[in-house]
Amino acid sequence: MRFSGLKRDLSALGLPLREAEPLRRHTTVRTGGEAALMAFPRTGAELERLCGYLRRREVPCFFLSGGSKVLFPDEGFPGVVVNLRTLRGLRELSPGRVEVLCGTPVAALIAYGLRKGYGGAEFLVGIPATVGGAVRMNAGAFGECMGDLVEEILILKEEGFVRWAASPGTFGYRSFRGPEGVILSAVVRLRPLGREGVRRRIERFLAARRSGQPFGVPSFGCAFRNPGEGPPAGWLIERVGLKGRSRGGAVVSPRHANFIVNTGRAASRDILDLMEEARERVHQRFGILLEPEVRIVGRA
Repeated sequence: MRFSGLKRDLSALGLPLREAEPLRRHTTVRTGGEAALMAFPRTGAELERLCGYLRRREVPCFFLSGGSKVLFPDEGFPGVVVNLRTLRGLRELSPGRVEVLCGTPVAALIAYGLRKGYGGAEFLVGIPATVGGAVRMNAGAFGECMGDLVEEILILKEEGFVRWAASPGTFGYRSFRGPEGVILSAVVRLRPLGREGVRRRIERFLAARRSGQPFGVPSFGCAFRNPGEGPPAGWLIERVGLKGRSRGGAVVSPRHANFIVNTGRAASRDILDLMEEARERVHQRFGILLEPEVRIVGRA
């Protein structure tokens, strides 16, 4: 990297670091080149010190959570990737009301609810996301979304940490409309359903996901947002004949056309080519411009 002393300075902050770290290890689609440096803050204080340093030095950085909605270029990332998965933990504030650190897998929140008999997060079952990523994307499925559960968010801004009370306007479709910054934690409220009630919801949502979506293979989940009106993105992509379409090692899933799966040898370019072809064909036929649900790193 051109930033002299960067690794030395970050090491002096006490942060675990990896140099030339393969990004495919940290995304669910399993593609991408190398991060020049990857840092792993373990506490809010470490995250604050790291962000302050990167901002002062104007170092290119990317904040990575679960990696389920990210496409890194094959050339890699020429800066610091801040991996938030080491910021994990769940603290019960009262029965069914918990504060969850951003790097905590959503599976841990679901498991807490199952143990205690409190539900609401089961629609996320089978999604390899973290709580921070689910809040940032307002992850949703089966008519439910993360924003419905969130009461408060702790966000790291330039001036420090601020607590933001969630309101009806805080979340939109697959979007967070609160302050800019890094989400450190969220206060989530679940509702009393009893253990059997929670278990039944888990089984129902997991069965629906397995029956209608590719399961257990590298992918983003859905590649495109559903349009505001009209048919969903998967239906549109299927209608233009792209189900099963392949490019290199990437394939538009034969089970659900809004999923692009990595057969094991895909490059990011293969996936991006399929996404661009889907957008072009859908736009030509239906006049609808599909918007990616995926963060494509390196694009504005």
